[in-house]
Parts: sequence; C-alpha cells; structure tokens
Amino acid sequence: MASGMPEKPCVALIHYTAPPVVGGVEAVLARQARALAAAGYPVRIIAGVAAVDAPGVEAVAIPPMYGAHSDIAPLQAALMEGRLPDAFPQWRERLRRALREALHGVDVAILHNVCTMDKNLVLSAALYDLVTEEPRRWIGWHHDAVILRAGAPRFPGEPWELLVRPWPVIHVTVSEARRQALAAAWGIPAARIHVIPNGVDLGEFFRWGARTRSLVERLSLMAADAILLTPVRITRRKRLEEALAVLRCLRAQTGWDARLVVTGPPGAHTPANRAYLEALRAQRAAWGLEGAAHFLYEHLGEGLPEEAVADFYTLADAVLLTSEEEGFGLPVLEAGLARLPVFARELPPLRELGREDVFLFPTEAAPEALAAAIARFLETDPVARLRRRVRQQFDADRLIRERLIPLLEETPS
Repeated sequence: MASGMPEKPCVALIHYTAPPVVGGVEAVLARQARALAAAGYPVRIIAGVAAVDAPGVEAVAIPPMYGAHSDIAPLQAALMEGRLPDAFPQWRERLRRALREALHGVDVAILHNVCTMDKNLVLSAALYDLVTEEPRRWIGWHHDAVILRAGAPRFPGEPWELLVRPWPVIHVTVSEARRQALAAAWGIPAARIHVIPNGVDLGEFFRWGARTRSLVERLSLMAADAILLTPVRITRRKRLEEALAVLRCLRAQTGWDARLVVTGPPGAHTPANRAYLEALRAQRAAWGLEGAAHFLYEHLGEGLPEEAVADFYTLADAVLLTSEEEGFGLPVLEAGLARLPVFARELPPLRELGREDVFLFPTEAAPEALAAAIARFLETDPVARLRRRVRQQFDADRLIRERLIPLLEETPS
C-alpha cells in the first residue's frame, strides 16, 4: 500500500574506483553512500572497481572506468602526452553506452573528480556526453582540479579542454579556498559553486560500538559546545550535585550548550543510592538542566560497560570529578591516555596520580571557580578548540544531512 509520501530520488555516486580500493575520495564516496542509504535514498555506486558492502547500496563495476585498466591504460598514456589515439572515439562511445545503462532509473548523479581531473580522459569525455544529453540532476564534486595545478600539461581541443571549463552541472567543492580558486580559473561567480567540506565520522574513526552511537545520537552530543565526562557510579560520596552545579555555572558564564555525562549506575551495595539519583534528577529539573545533564543509566537501565565508557573518553572535552573521597582515581589515568584535561577536587590520591598535570581545586572552592577554569582551558587550548570545532562543524553525517541532501531535493529553477 502506498504511504502517500513522495519517493526519494535514486542517487548514483560515480568515481574511477570505489572501495575496496583505498583512497581519500573513495572513503568520502563510501561514507556518502552509507549515509544516504540510511536516510532512505536508493543509492548506486558506479566505478571501475566497486564492491561496497553496505545495506541499501548497489555497486556497479564498469572496469574501463579505472584509468589503469588494461584496455584504457595505453589510451590514457597517449592522451597524457597530447596524442589522440585512433581508438579514443570507440572507447568513448562504449563507455557512454555502459554508463547510460548503469544510470537507468537514476535521478541524481554525483560525479566525484571526473569533471576536473585527468585520471581517465575517456571516462570524462563519455560522462560529458551524457551530462549534455540526458536531463538529470548532475552534481560535479570537485575535490581536485588539474586547472589549479601549476605545471600540469595543457593541450588544445577535446578531451583535454573538458577539464578546464565548467560543465553544465551543479558545482560542489570541498573548501572555500578551492571555491575561490576554481571560480577565478573558470571566470564564473564564486556563488555558483557550493562548498561542502569532507567530514569525519567520529564513531567510525574511534570504532564506537552501536550502543555509543545510539546514545550520542539520542542525546545530540555532537552539537554540544563542551562535554564534561564524569565516569563514576552514582553514590553520595561522588557529590554529583556539585558536578551539576559546575555545569550550571559553566552554561551561565559562557552561554555554551555545555553537557555533563555521568556513565555509571546507582551504586549497587547501598539502596539509598537510588534515592540519591532521584534527588539529583530533581535538582537537575530545578536548574533547567534536563537536556544538558545526562545520567546514562536513565537510558540504559544499567551502567555503561567499560568498552563503551572508553568510547566517551574519545568524545568528551574534559573529565570532571567532584568526589569528596577517593581511594585511587582510575579516571585520572584513563583521561591521561585519552589526552583529556582533568578538573577535580583536591584529594591526596588524585594529587598522587595526577601531580601537576591535573587541575585540582580545594574542597571548599565554589563551583563558579571550577566552571571558570574549565571555560578558560577550553577557550585557550588549541587542541581543545580544534577538537570542539571538528566535532561541531565537520561531522560527516551532519554535513550530508544539512548540505548534500538539500541539493538532492532542490527543485530546479
């Protein structure tokens, strides 16, 4: 039964090669394919080598799309010397027919580098023919461009000139610098070129498990301005009401969307710890921190397993410990391995472990002081600033969702 919802357009991603070939563009292409398929788009990868194992992604291999293919390599070698082989027109047509068949049913085709790079001039020429012949939403995704490379060979006529003029496609490049350079080289307004940076999938980079990915998405942690990690059980001696107070002050002092993540469950050996959790939840509500202070036990019904706690060290900006007593202080060691700053109450075991390399405060210090120290560090430390900017601005899924998908859905003017 039809749902009444319009069908999403079928999207093809085109490049010389795709995974399992290892490369930067191949990685971007695979990430786009997975994200679009997860968003409900039919996705087809078309490349000279293509064997992508991802739900909802179809892989179509057309071997001569790879410039090193045995039939194409001699033609490519001649073309790179400025010679037009006799077999060029026939191979151009063969590839055009193969691509036309592979693109059957495709509404949007994203051409990665083939409009601007000379890795397979036969392929570029065949695709140019289709771009000018077939009414389809064509997107040229320009990671690199020979026109911007000093010393790159230039030859008159086709197919060489195809790579130094803008095709009749929607243009996308990966940085503002590349947009300005291409616009100047092509003699077109920069506004005609969209900028969509390559992003990083933090979960993939750090090998997060499914549980961590689900929690990060559910709590919208990727957009946070600061994430304070408190990897402890919920017991009164951890004084988590002070952690809430520090969070409240940090948000008030900076205007940031700062978050607190407490990973542990209520301590199992003291029944009163469940009442303590309820008291913390009431305090959280009274201070308006429901969307900022996260007790992961509320979402899991149990404590976060150790391997998943390690995941959160890769996401957080700092470790916050407000305990009134500790026998050791394992989070200090874990934070050191994760290169995270530690802000904690002055306790002898923490001083013994952290020495001068952690930020320790007298037990009577006001939460405003801890919050100010955290803000000062996160604002002035270049590694912390870069970490936060990468998380907020270069999350691959968010870039695809907010910048690429609107291009797919945009109504032609």
